[in-house]
Amino acid sequence: MRHYELVLLVHPDQSEQVPEMINRYQETVKKSDGIIHRTEDIGRMPLAYTIEDMHKAHYVLMNIESNEGVISELESLFKFNDSIMRHLIVKMKKAETGDSKLFELNNKKDDSKKVKERRVEEKKVEKEDSATEIEEEKDEVKVDEEINTETKLEASETEQEPENTEEEKVEEKTDEKKEG
Repeated sequence: MRHYELVLLVHPDQSEQVPEMINRYQETVKKSDGIIHRTEDIGRMPLAYTIEDMHKAHYVLMNIESNEGVISELESLFKFNDSIMRHLIVKMKKAETGDSKLFELNNKKDDSKKVKERRVEEKKVEKEDSATEIEEEKDEVKVDEEINTETKLEASETEQEPENTEEEKVEEKTDEKKEG
């Protein structure tokens, strides 16, 4: 079996039917013991040039592993489906499982479960970050308070031990002269 990448441009008026179409094509691949490595429903995007007076199309990307018979069957399904404006099938050396660049640019996910999981993880990270920030702020406040108390103690100590004024120094010198 070989690896293939399929790209479909679906008529924008038929966007509601895309999930059903994807399921049909996935079932066709699975019936012949093929493997689906990735399916991305990228969504509506502008076209580089107009096709059938359309400026936008609904993009779908699939990476599959199957035999050539399945690919020819899929290709005939694409040709006779009026809602598919263009299709492209490319042989690949290995299976692509990560997000495509086009998909990353649109920040979408095909599985709502993955979206929910990602959101939950992001919220957990945000909570952890905010908790660590709060703890760091508390630590900074404690350090600032300690510095302030030390400064106040030093200031109070210097206030308790007043410096000798010039008069007292003169008196001390005269006392020393009298003694000596």
